[in-house]
Amino acid sequence: MVTLYIVSIEAFSGKTGLSLALGLELKERGFKVGYMKPVGTLPLRIDGGVTDRDAQFVCSMLETGGIEPCITPIVLTQGFVHERFRGGGDGSFERIKESFEAVSRDKDVVVLEGGEDPSEGRFVDASAFRIAEEFNAKVLLVAKFRSELIVDDILLAADGFKDRLFGVAFNMVPRSKRHLFDMIEPYLEGRGIKTFGILPRDHMLISVSVGELASELNGTILTAKNKTSDLVETLMVGAMGQEKALRFFQRSANKAVITGGDRADVQLAALETPTKCLILTGNLEPSPLVLGRAEELGVPVILVEHDTLTTVSISESLVGTVRVHQQSKVDRFRELVKENFDIDGMLSAFQLSNK
Repeated sequence: MVTLYIVSIEAFSGKTGLSLALGLELKERGFKVGYMKPVGTLPLRIDGGVTDRDAQFVCSMLETGGIEPCITPIVLTQGFVHERFRGGGDGSFERIKESFEAVSRDKDVVVLEGGEDPSEGRFVDASAFRIAEEFNAKVLLVAKFRSELIVDDILLAADGFKDRLFGVAFNMVPRSKRHLFDMIEPYLEGRGIKTFGILPRDHMLISVSVGELASELNGTILTAKNKTSDLVETLMVGAMGQEKALRFFQRSANKAVITGGDRADVQLAALETPTKCLILTGNLEPSPLVLGRAEELGVPVILVEHDTLTTVSISESLVGTVRVHQQSKVDRFRELVKENFDIDGMLSAFQLSNK
């Protein structure tokens, strides 16, 4: 059995998406695949227990078969963290080991998903470095591309994982920067780190659903409640007159427009252009005219209590990060992996062949 440990350098690098995409590809090639996220940070209460939201989604998509309680043995809820600080919560790593044994039973490949960075979980003795060593894992590092100097972070991680780091996959690479890998790939390979994937930046994958926006903003959806799965790719702020607003909003499709709840003129202008949702700030109820037009067009109107500046800040933290919780995103990520990731090379590194 092979244990593939997918670890990222920073949050929202595409680690969950890559874990799922590779798991699905391996299943399609005939391998029995298990999945586990040893330490979770996104608590989700289900059936009286607590698991990790990302892990639960991956598990459901991979159809791992009735072992959900094992997929995230440690979830860093506030209560768990505070108990640990006070000296409780011992035996954490034993729980991880027991879960791994259950998840890996009769499997060809077990995909482990790491935390936001290799240090996550260190305070419960479950850093990525220890997990990799304990389970004899082959580590694939996911690096969200920022600049050439991302190489520093990769080399630092390599110092910790040593020979367990078998390769790296770059994600969110602007097409204008693709040529840089003519230098980066051979440089890393000369240091024993093979590049298995260079995945391009994709607008769909860094979008966020209307429902996710409403949830994070603690907003109330007033219209078109059946459209919460629609994806928002860009944000636009409406703080101008109606005539200028119309020209401004015509520049982008698949957008969320953020404006004051009392700006009916701006809201109506936005509704005359391709808009995925209106986010109205200040807890100011919109006019019936706006609500009627939005319902007619199937555009959700989200009412939030925050001011515009706070709303923009929260929304910007969501748009532009990789969150793969919709079937359309899963399909798109798989397409990118098939086109830009050397799966055959990975299998060869594992000394596995297609079944």
